[in-house]
Amino acid sequence: MTVKNRLIRYATDCISGNIISCKKHKQACSRFLRDVKREESGEASFYWDDQEAQKIIKWFSLLRHSKGVLAGKPIKLTEWQQFHLCQLYGWRRKEDGFKRFKKSFVEVARKNAKSQEEAGVALYEISVQATKNKEVYEYYTAGVKRDQSKIVFEEAKLMLNGSPLKKKFKLTNNAITHVKTGSYIKALSKEDGKTGDGTNPAGLIVDEYHQHKTTEFLDLGLGSNTKESLLMIITTAGMDLTYPCYTQEYDYCSKVLDSNIDVENDTYLIDIMEIDPGDDIGDEENWKKANPIRMSYSAGREKIRGDYEIAKVIPEKMIAFLTKMLNVWVQQKENGYMNMEKWKKCEVKNLPISIKGKPVYVGFDMSSKIDLTSVAFVIPYRNGNFDKKGRERTEYIVLSHSFIPNQEKMMERVFKDKVPYDAWERQGFITMTNSEIVDQNVVMDYVLDFCKEKELDIQTLCFDPANASKLMIDLSDEGYIVEEVFQSHKSLNESTEGFREEVLMGNVCYLYNPVLNYAMSNAVIKKNNGLIKIDKDATAKKIDPVDATLCAYKLARYHIFINPREEALDKFLENEW
Repeated sequence: MTVKNRLIRYATDCISGNIISCKKHKQACSRFLRDVKREESGEASFYWDDQEAQKIIKWFSLLRHSKGVLAGKPIKLTEWQQFHLCQLYGWRRKEDGFKRFKKSFVEVARKNAKSQEEAGVALYEISVQATKNKEVYEYYTAGVKRDQSKIVFEEAKLMLNGSPLKKKFKLTNNAITHVKTGSYIKALSKEDGKTGDGTNPAGLIVDEYHQHKTTEFLDLGLGSNTKESLLMIITTAGMDLTYPCYTQEYDYCSKVLDSNIDVENDTYLIDIMEIDPGDDIGDEENWKKANPIRMSYSAGREKIRGDYEIAKVIPEKMIAFLTKMLNVWVQQKENGYMNMEKWKKCEVKNLPISIKGKPVYVGFDMSSKIDLTSVAFVIPYRNGNFDKKGRERTEYIVLSHSFIPNQEKMMERVFKDKVPYDAWERQGFITMTNSEIVDQNVVMDYVLDFCKEKELDIQTLCFDPANASKLMIDLSDEGYIVEEVFQSHKSLNESTEGFREEVLMGNVCYLYNPVLNYAMSNAVIKKNNGLIKIDKDATAKKIDPVDATLCAYKLARYHIFINPREEALDKFLENEW
């Protein structure tokens, strides 16, 4: 049987349920079968080379397991491993015969041979591929910490022990070099100050991308000037939903896999192994979805089973179990304010109602320092939705905007916080006031202009009086209702708890805003005698948009909706009497 036919059989078994698989892996299988049909019909710009697919299987068989009961034995790729590795090398471009895929993203739970795959591919690239293309390949493994970036590098060394291929390579502490071509593998790490600047990587392996706060290393792999460059990401889910692995890569890859979403990328190989939302995490059959290798042998099953028994008893251990064992993205933060998964579900592409003429409460977080200032517009509305007791629900639209003094201050924050304020400013989520400190008049003008443009009915302007007394006086003099919102536990407890409850019940919606999302993920709470508020001193990361939102919500939650008949009567009385 050809490799291609084996993959077709495997994909079909996954989709049918003969092999237990998660939704996204089934989508990856469906994508492969669609590609087969496209190729066979002549519509595709690529073709299948079974010989090239067979080569990578043969290559791994010449390498050796480095750990466990199989240590020293030849590596035999599992069906799941063959599914994506053979696609990586089997699909070829019609125009030049080069690999179709330039980028690969595989997400799977811990201890499913990720490092082994990465190391084997790196060795293959600097030897077989470099020889084929008559090039010197620079290959790098990139990690946040020194130890992390070295894992794949050291695994490659160990896999050569006892292998007939070992004599083809020169091994040192800092490099694995292919003798014939001079191509090499080296480790990069932020911790060592090795960022790869000035390099021309033919290949880059970004290991455990969920730990990377920025796209710095990922961007490095996009600048290659070789014939068949390869950017390879193999990771596990993480505990920070603001990191680019989740906000960018996982989100984008999920869209590519979903045939109902019009996002395609014929140069990106994607496979995601995770339990599905709603799955019983205590059902061992579901564990197979995230652990295609580890659940295939008894020691692996026993380890997962043991960790689950501990996680059931110790809640703090459950987060690690979900991320590492079941490949579920979870936001973990000590005293974290918001359930970020629930918050993200409140994000909408289009507002559910027209906001023209609607009441709005505006919250301000005026910075006392030379950095971020934020405003929030909270619009309460009723849309004919009722709770379980038959009461019409009040729902809330949240809109947010932030301000920063000038370019110099912004770049200081970019460097210090490692956050792309400059990109957010270009996208229109942040306004520069072009001043040494945030110009409050610019903030005031923005708010009034925005409300006028959207024809919003300003109910109350809500301020922390500590940093905005002059602005409050000026707006009050212009006839606006101004309310002081003091930053005490007593003052903020109701709004802090109440807003979170509304999010959990799905009564809040907001348009995509990365500044607001970033701030919400940073927010932690401070308790005092059973009362809570956002702790501004707990983190150096920005939370200003959250403070502004809670400030506005404090009064918005008490908005009184007037019956249309009553409103008409009021207007009649005002006009006629």
